[in-house]
Amino acid sequence: MVAIAYTDISAPAPRATSTPKTLARPDRGHAAPVSDPVVDMATRLLSGPLNQMYALLWRAGVLTVNN
Repeated sequence: MVAIAYTDISAPAPRATSTPKTLARPDRGHAAPVSDPVVDMATRLLSGPLNQMYALLWRAGVLTVNN
């Protein structure tokens, strides 16, 4: 815990003057490369069954998790 003397915080803080500024647009760089639709489809189709297969093997005791 920090102790602050009352005299340190009794004076009001000075008000900040705000001036309107224009924000510069950040440089976005190059666009992301386009992925292969066949690979994307295969990944989506296989991710579900692979997840279920790993869960089944883990429950059967074939796979072990090491910390």
